[in-house]
Amino acid sequence: MKKIFSFLMIVLVCAFVSACSSQTKTETESKADSENNSITPKPNVEVKAYKEPLTRVGEKATHPLGIFVLNQLSEPNTKIEVSPLHIQVERIKIVQSTEVSDLGKYNLKERGLNTEKMNVIQLTTTLENTSNQSLDLGKGPIKTLILSSGEQVKVSKMNADPKDRSLKAKEKTKFTLICFLSQDPKDLKYVEVITDVVRDQTTKKEVSPPKTVEIKM
Repeated sequence: MKKIFSFLMIVLVCAFVSACSSQTKTETESKADSENNSITPKPNVEVKAYKEPLTRVGEKATHPLGIFVLNQLSEPNTKIEVSPLHIQVERIKIVQSTEVSDLGKYNLKERGLNTEKMNVIQLTTTLENTSNQSLDLGKGPIKTLILSSGEQVKVSKMNADPKDRSLKAKEKTKFTLICFLSQDPKDLKYVEVITDVVRDQTTKKEVSPPKTVEIKM
């Protein structure tokens, strides 16, 4: 009788262990399936390198402000040192519209310019703060452009993207200045760049006065 009872206990224990093992396996598989199903597939998005439009004279490009053609291109690679600020002027472009959009006309009207044609000067630069202090560049770092055509461009008024700018200690960054012009400058011979006052970001004290540099086209 004891043998029969022992045998039955062994059978019951085996059945219980088997059931627990089966249940554990089912729960594990269900959890794995749930995790696999919850994984969100990565979007197939390719990050494309930025390519600056209008790289050849005569080339056209569409912009929210209108359709434009590149009339003049210069790559002077001129460094303006307004210590501790260094401004590397890499490219200068003169661009004119063949068609002005409503948004373009609005921007021209806001600046008191003729809305029929849009003339633009673009300076592609690199700004570098060589000091250990943060710099306040105001609306700058360039205050005025004087063109060989005789036009004086007040950057604060004609800048297409006017906003306060600053540089952290030892910071180096790209900066593109785009300004509207009142007339077609034709074949420019030079551009005089007058920098703005550079101040300490914290104290607002002047660290360098304005400087004028003539850049040949």
